Amino acid sequence: MSRSGDRQKAPDAPAVPPLPAAILDPQPILALGTVAWLCAAMALFVFGGSDRQIALCLAGIAVGILGTAVYALQRRAVVRGARDAQQGLDFDA
Repeated sequence: MSRSGDRQKAPDAPAVPPLPAAILDPQPILALGTVAWLCAAMALFVFGGSDRQIALCLAGIAVGILGTAVYALQRRAVVRGARDAQQGLDFDA
């Protein structure tokens, strides 16, 4: 009985092409998500949303800002060549 980890790839399996840089860049997604939460919060302020809905939108904005800050710190460490920087991130300096 063979286990799934014992299987080998066929020698003529096609190579997987690398993903385009536009798909790998998280900056547009972070910005779009944060702006979406900001728009929702503004709409709730204007049209009278409940306190719970407004708190949820503010939490979404905070998570977006936190994600952007973490990404910026990782990018800065990779660009400056820090030894403890995350591996596998490619940035144009």
